Amino acid sequence: MVSRILIAIDGSAHSMKAANLGSQIAAAMSVDLVLLHVVRQEKASNAIHEFAKTEQFPGSEIEKIMQSAQAILEGIADKARSAGVKSAQVEVEKGPVARTIIATAERTDSDMIVIGSRGMGDLEGLLRGGVSHRVETLAKCPVLVVK
Repeated sequence: MVSRILIAIDGSAHSMKAANLGSQIAAAMSVDLVLLHVVRQEKASNAIHEFAKTEQFPGSEIEKIMQSAQAILEGIADKARSAGVKSAQVEVEKGPVARTIIATAERTDSDMIVIGSRGMGDLEGLLRGGVSHRVETLAKCPVLVVK
């Protein structure tokens, strides 16, 4: 039985589709949502980084990126709640992306992970198989990959 769904969001078009579909599933099943963005220490995703440049958040560059991600996820959470999701919490974490998604799913007792099939990745994603593939391989719960 599913009681909580974690949606990993990096700002890419596929992750936004994952956010929409995951929110629809959560609303239909009357389950909680966890919206997660993971900031890699060495490089943030392009969409979040661009948003951070336009905002006037105080702090270091990584703090600005985390605050920007928080603001974007709060907007997605509000939209999910207005579409019928009973509870949506926002998490912004730093670390290796796939492992942080899996650790957050375990820590929040999420029963399913929803993730975009292709994120803001680069050559590393092509060579190593991408975050969604690593999450599918390592997760202990079902993973829905959205194209």
